[in-house]
Amino acid sequence: MCSLSVYTTDPGHPNALFWDENYHIASAQKYIDGVMYMEPHPPLGKLLIAGSEALLGLNREADKSKFLTTDYIKDNHMPEDGIHYAAFRLPSALMMGLAVLFFYGSVRRITANLHVAFAFSFFLIFDNALVIHSRAAMLEGIQLFFVLGALYQMTRAITGKYRDNNPIRLKHYAYLGLWIGLAIAVKINGAVLLLLFVMLYGADQWQNLCNKDWLALIRRLTTTVPSGVSPMILVVLGMFYLHIGLGSELASHNTYKSSPEYRQSLEENGSWSLTTYFAALPDNWRFMSEYADGVPSLDVCKVGENGSSLLGWPLGTKTINYRWSKRTTDGTTYVRYHNLVANPVVWFSVLAGIVLSVGLIISRFIYQNPVKDTALFNWVVAFTTLYISYMMAILQIERVMYMYHYLMPLIFGVVNLALIFQYVFYDQLARGSRHTLINLAAYVILAFGVFAFFSPFTYSWPLSEAQFELRNWFDFWQLELVR
Repeated sequence: MCSLSVYTTDPGHPNALFWDENYHIASAQKYIDGVMYMEPHPPLGKLLIAGSEALLGLNREADKSKFLTTDYIKDNHMPEDGIHYAAFRLPSALMMGLAVLFFYGSVRRITANLHVAFAFSFFLIFDNALVIHSRAAMLEGIQLFFVLGALYQMTRAITGKYRDNNPIRLKHYAYLGLWIGLAIAVKINGAVLLLLFVMLYGADQWQNLCNKDWLALIRRLTTTVPSGVSPMILVVLGMFYLHIGLGSELASHNTYKSSPEYRQSLEENGSWSLTTYFAALPDNWRFMSEYADGVPSLDVCKVGENGSSLLGWPLGTKTINYRWSKRTTDGTTYVRYHNLVANPVVWFSVLAGIVLSVGLIISRFIYQNPVKDTALFNWVVAFTTLYISYMMAILQIERVMYMYHYLMPLIFGVVNLALIFQYVFYDQLARGSRHTLINLAAYVILAFGVFAFFSPFTYSWPLSEAQFELRNWFDFWQLELVR
């Protein structure tokens, strides 16, 4: 209930478009009205946004025809009386609110500690960046639901084997493939979850790996790979089938470089035809690739550059002012900021947890130091690997990236933080130390207090200049005062 109240209360606020909502609401409306389009992300996120709007029908009477003639909604495209935003934003907010349950389940399965799982779940609830970005018609909240679902599926299968003596079966690979496919079908960066297949296989075949039984390992691969990869591919292809099928009419403003074969088949066979599908699919993939190649690189000298280097993301650099409005009362100017800003307790703790994890891993593999709990140590290695792998992959991307691209590794980092806490205080937690549990509760209260302090940026509550400066903690955040 706490998570849902934080994420889903008043999703219609602010009553205006901001950031990528200009793109995604236009895309969702094309699904509703049956107009073909292409864009740089896979379709599942926009399909869910469109489904919510169509189901709730909050704008059924509004004239949104101009949304079909653009890929980026501006003020002159809006109906005269505006629109209601709640239905467009609900999928992301609701799914992120529910995703906390997957986080709780994953940490609970690994640590077998109710208190640790419960406490660190609040780090997902009380992070300002996660909340503001998920309470929008954007893709991250939707994707993170599937990411956390995949993590829970993996942890459940592995802990089931080693704690409950339930063998890892092919169905576990298939379920994991479904979750990974859903994450990739929202945004391509979900491909980092392919590492979960490796981790599941490693846990499944650990004894054969130790014995170097190569024949058994290869034999198992011949069944596990198709079991996991086939559902993943089918999910992605299925989402593109829905995407292509719902586009029954050509857009009036853009051909999206669609091939003559696609346009001809659309006219002759209809959008749901397999002939149309196989003609349109490579067109969509080509458009995604070419769009990504056309995005400019980061230019820190550019005035108003909102992009940032990943080297600063763990510290919350650089914040983005999504939108603002101001009014003056009795000579005092108050500004409603809608600003992407991190909860420093959460983000700095995640960074500290990664540093501690790397130190622990080095001490084990370089200096041969013993570990307190081998299973827990292996999980620390797994989530540290996920975090570092994502960041290394982003380093290979030349296009400009933004602070919210850090939200997925942030999730990995929060799980890792919970595991590091369990590892450091292993003995105290094992004997139920009241002092340790009190400190853990105080830690959560601190995170909540800082979340509340920065919540005017998250929920667009008015701030005076003095109140803004109280929250301008670090120069590297690059918060911009509106005068």
